[in-house]
Amino acid sequence: MTPVTVVPKVIDQLDTLTSTLPQSGFTVIATVSWPQSDTALCRVTGSVALSTAPVLAGKLIETVHEGRPHLVIDLSAVAFLDSTGLHAALDILDSYDIDGHLAVVIDPRSEALSRPELSVLSEIVDIHHDLASALRTCARASISTGGRHRAAV
Repeated sequence: MTPVTVVPKVIDQLDTLTSTLPQSGFTVIATVSWPQSDTALCRVTGSVALSTAPVLAGKLIETVHEGRPHLVIDLSAVAFLDSTGLHAALDILDSYDIDGHLAVVIDPRSEALSRPELSVLSEIVDIHHDLASALRTCARASISTGGRHRAAV
């Protein structure tokens, strides 16, 4: 498991890559592993905000395109979780027409998302309160006639 810091890059006049922090000061760190042969796990730390959503979505898309149909996004250790930023990242991810199952892990003790926000989020992705549950769901999706990316609305 190799940690990857996901921070926007810019190319300066000398064609060198320079890390830049978003104007809001938020950063997001995504660490990817493969706990099951058909499932990628992206553990997210830092801040999920509107300003970090495109960067996080880019990492999630890159992870899905590595050949595993199912994705678990573990948000249980984020320091800041803005529902608008999370929805933006999921909308970007959804535009890539992922066929597999998508599960999100959120710490139930976290005050980052209110109950109404959590309810809205559960309409578009499967919410789990622990990683084991999310991984079991992805394993079952592989056995069935295909996983589902979004819950039926």
